[in-house]
Amino acid sequence: MSEKQNDNPSQKREFLQGKIEQVLYRMNQEGDFKASIISTLDGFSFASVSDEFDDVKISAISAIVQDVSKRAEKYIGFKRMDEVSLVDDDKFRLVCREFLVGGSHFILTVVVPPYKAYRRITNVALKNLEDILQEKHVESKIN
Repeated sequence: MSEKQNDNPSQKREFLQGKIEQVLYRMNQEGDFKASIISTLDGFSFASVSDEFDDVKISAISAIVQDVSKRAEKYIGFKRMDEVSLVDDDKFRLVCREFLVGGSHFILTVVVPPYKAYRRITNVALKNLEDILQEKHVESKIN
């Protein structure tokens, strides 16, 4: 039996989630975003930062949006889309950006206030998130 106390899977999961939520928090602060969520293509939310929005509902909507994106690629012949955005009458924007790490697909979803720039901020966040998740992916292959 190992004497290492930090090999506890739940502690590792909490540490990973904390690192991801730090990226989301910084992104929300910089962009004045109202919510940011990381979820799977199945709509499972595993990290979020929001005071106003339900991350479970947004994750479910994000999964549906990504499914529509895949169908557009397949049936209309669109090239791979890196972003799908929904805009309401008040100009709030729901932005879904799919990314791949170690064979696993994830969705970064942000709620952007009217007339706010978001693309550069989400690009930086995606790079940081990919680095964090890649580190976890490599670590899981080793262990």
